[in-house]
Amino acid sequence: MGFHLLGPLEVLDPTTGDSDATPRAAKHRVVLATLLVRAGEPVPTGTLINELWGDSPPRTATTTIQVYVSQLRKLLGLADSDEARQAIVTRRPGYLFRLDPGRLDLARFEELYRQGVAAAERQEHAEASELQKRALALWRGRFLADTPAGPLLSAEAARLSELRMASLEERIRADLRVGRHHELLGELQALTSEHALREELHAHLMVALYRSGRQAEALQVFSALRRTLVNELAIEPGPALQRLHQRLLSGDPRLLHPTEHAVLSPGTGPKQPLPEGPPHPDAWFTAREGELDRLVGLVRAGSSTTLVTGGPGTGKSALARQAAHLLADDFPDGRVLVDLRTAPSTGRADITERVLRALGAPAPLPDQVPARRALLGRLAEGRRILVVLDNADREQDLGDALPGPAGITTLVTARCVPGQLRPSATLRLELPGQAEAERILVAVGGPAAAQAAPGAVREIVALCGRLPYALGVAGARLTARPHWTATTLADRLRPEQTRLDELRLDELDVRALLRHAYEECDAPERAAFRLLGILPPGPFTWDTAAAVLGTTPSAAEALLDGLVGHGLLTAEVLDRGSAYELPLLHRLLAGEVSEQEAAEIRHAALARLCEYYAEIAEWFGGTPTASRDRRPSRLADLVPGSTVAGPYPPHWLAEQQASFVGTVRAAADAGLWRHVLRLAGAVGGFLEATAAWDDWAVTQEAALDAAEATGDLAALARTLRSLGDLAWQRRQFADAFDRYDRARRAARQAGSDAEAARALAGLVDLCLEHGSPEEAERLAAEAQRAADAARDPRARFEALRCRALLALGAGRHLEAEELFSDCLKTAGELADRRLEAWARRAGRPAAPRSADSPGTFEGVETRPGVWRLHPGRHHPAGQAPQSRGVTLP
Repeated sequence: MGFHLLGPLEVLDPTTGDSDATPRAAKHRVVLATLLVRAGEPVPTGTLINELWGDSPPRTATTTIQVYVSQLRKLLGLADSDEARQAIVTRRPGYLFRLDPGRLDLARFEELYRQGVAAAERQEHAEASELQKRALALWRGRFLADTPAGPLLSAEAARLSELRMASLEERIRADLRVGRHHELLGELQALTSEHALREELHAHLMVALYRSGRQAEALQVFSALRRTLVNELAIEPGPALQRLHQRLLSGDPRLLHPTEHAVLSPGTGPKQPLPEGPPHPDAWFTAREGELDRLVGLVRAGSSTTLVTGGPGTGKSALARQAAHLLADDFPDGRVLVDLRTAPSTGRADITERVLRALGAPAPLPDQVPARRALLGRLAEGRRILVVLDNADREQDLGDALPGPAGITTLVTARCVPGQLRPSATLRLELPGQAEAERILVAVGGPAAAQAAPGAVREIVALCGRLPYALGVAGARLTARPHWTATTLADRLRPEQTRLDELRLDELDVRALLRHAYEECDAPERAAFRLLGILPPGPFTWDTAAAVLGTTPSAAEALLDGLVGHGLLTAEVLDRGSAYELPLLHRLLAGEVSEQEAAEIRHAALARLCEYYAEIAEWFGGTPTASRDRRPSRLADLVPGSTVAGPYPPHWLAEQQASFVGTVRAAADAGLWRHVLRLAGAVGGFLEATAAWDDWAVTQEAALDAAEATGDLAALARTLRSLGDLAWQRRQFADAFDRYDRARRAARQAGSDAEAARALAGLVDLCLEHGSPEEAERLAAEAQRAADAARDPRARFEALRCRALLALGAGRHLEAEELFSDCLKTAGELADRRLEAWARRAGRPAAPRSADSPGTFEGVETRPGVWRLHPGRHHPAGQAPQSRGVTLP
């Protein structure tokens, strides 16, 4: 079954050409046309309602839509098989039309138009003309001429009307370039009469007349257009048309050559000075004024070869093309674009050949490069031409074309310096700032973005990683979906798993852009990129990468620099070396392609990362102020060739906190239980010391799962005790009691006196908190015996701490001072300055409030940063008492 929208709506049986299945009712045609315009995408019911009734829908609108869709299904089923009956499917939040694009004239038109543009860019003008003729032949009249149009169909009609005219202009331009000026005269005279203000059509007519020996008439066309523009709009013709007029006045013989028209501005007036490659909306470039001014200044200052570099999607091509537009008066003899990513149909020609073809050099071209360069010099002699070499590869050698002859200025865009190129000036294009990125989105996204709440715009910009290409696609989606709001788009972009799917519209595809850069890498770089996708978000250093990649630092650094060259990583120079980062959307791609690696390879890389992070965290002693005299004992095994000798500043552990937590999560998801236990244990003390309670909970809950999965009773006791500490800190006393009690029992089963002592110390704290000093004394004595048996300094510290607090609370001040002194010595053995500071503070003499109540005191710091203001009442074990303490920062 075929569907025709380019004219009156038709539904045709492909075998008979019968159109009996075409809906007769106007509202049925509106529903069908709306679904077809958005074929392959869910169309919300609200959009259909708005298209049918606007702001005044009936109360039963949703039910009526269901009826219309059911009737359309039956109608389509009359003309074809089950395939037709199942074409319209219910898909939240509305309906989806499943259709082979080849059966829709609109889809065929757009595809032929794109193929024609691509052929023109390859200088295959005869092919371009034929493709555009086939595209235009699909039109039978005005778009949906017999169908009422609501907001969506009206916007589509306007878009397609402009695209139909663009196809016509592309075909005329191609015909002129193959010498068909005589055949075009009548058509162009009719078109310029119908479209009296369209400057490009008048330019084509002027060239066709001039080549037909009718110079005077060509000049009259310009004069007539100028009068119309001045009288109706009070403006002069654009610079491109005025330059053509001057060339006609001077009788420029070069205009007689068919391909000379390629050097003229092919766009409408001054808006599009270069043959476009992939269509990027001009508005995407809204916020790059500073970079644009600098680039134009470099070229005007006399730079013969200017290079623009930047990662994929940063807007290099758009910047170069916009600069070429502003430089029109500086290069009156032409500006041409050679997209080096698009090879000509005859194979990948050398750069000089492609420049010659773009400049209209007569065929056949010389075979040898020196002869071609000589021809290029002759063509450029006495002229001022700007050549834009767009999308140069990293390995591409531009030496055969650069430096160009006098008269040719070259502007090159590339992700990094290509081949042996030695540009006279270079401009690096970075990501825009937040404010600039928001301007790009608003400019491209139209009213939906301009009228959106600032929070929605900020979120979309953040979800796009401030990448201009992604912002352009996001804005284009808003423009193409009038029924969407910025909040709708933000909701769709939020899930990481589908974000790259959402950043796609027709040929605009963020995933494809980034994947192209990935596929241009060599095999080792691609493998490294896949494994780097394992890393949590945020900056990382070469040694972290070396651990993940399982290689030497020098080898890792070479791979990282290669990925920077391809624009897949960013690098920042710090005092301690370079910091690398996967930009937001690049990281999503890395996560996708990492699935290509075998599970055992990914798990081995993740295990190395866990061990590396654990080694570093243990080196810090689990606290941000621990002694750093110790060296990571196994670091050289994890990062071969490492010479780490204390390069990490005190704040480094805090900077890596999110990476630690993310790695624990990833390892737990992969079932790497042994590594989960080690890393969670290594960072637990630091997370406790910095009161990072949420991250502390995440890591220790993962460790609890790991301990239970492996049956490791010692790890189970350690993790339960840590979770008990967390619950105690949060004043969740019932949970704390449960965790400590389970930890004590697990420690006894595992034969771990150290963990038993620490769990008992936690129970002592609970008893003191809730007024059970006798039970606290008994548990403290048991904790001391366990600590003595374990000969573990941290267990001994906790037992001494509990006994000191009990003595202080009972008014035994001399005993308390001795015990606090023992705490201080033990903290020194642990090289834990945080515990040392607490022992000094807590050991200061505390005077009783009155002689009658020697056990009552103003307050005491029971643990570092945690205070009990006064003793509470006794609560039976297992109940959830109310908190009577406060936690100070």
